Amino acid sequence: MRRLATTLLASACSAWAAHAEPIARDVSLVESLKVEGVSLATSPEDAFNILLAAGYRAGDIATYESWGEGSLNFVRGAYGAPEGYSSITLGRADGRLVLITQSLNKMGIDAAGEIGAVQSHFGIAGDEPDCRMNRAGTGGACQLSDAADPTEATVKFTMTAQTMMILQSVSRPADLIKTME
Repeated sequence: MRRLATTLLASACSAWAAHAEPIARDVSLVESLKVEGVSLATSPEDAFNILLAAGYRAGDIATYESWGEGSLNFVRGAYGAPEGYSSITLGRADGRLVLITQSLNKMGIDAAGEIGAVQSHFGIAGDEPDCRMNRAGTGGACQLSDAADPTEATVKFTMTAQTMMILQSVSRPADLIKTME
């Protein structure tokens, strides 16, 4: 029993020691990552208009002036359709975007290509534990921020990509609370 406990403890410590530091990148690089043509560096009005021009709809809100405050959800497509179904939420506070999330459901997503594009944008090696494909090659995940300690981050990015779904988010965590006020 003692031998098993020692082996398990040694394995856990090895795995912990082998885990790389969290990925940290410059704020402006994270702000420049685009989701459907929109980045945190895009003005809220431009983001609104870019999504409408790309075929997204925000319910009965057809103009930027009708948005009001906080977050707004945009949708395009349909489940099972060749283009798939995409839902994007924009959050704004103090005149700038503080949140962009996307949920895309679509058959035939090139998960490796999606993860590769993120790795390329951020200059991340393909074997980085916090941004890579899984061993089976069926999906991947990526997470990073602008700080070595993610709890101190001013911007964060996360993505999960599979052959039928992409979930991604880029945000300014400290400013997200303002979208709920």
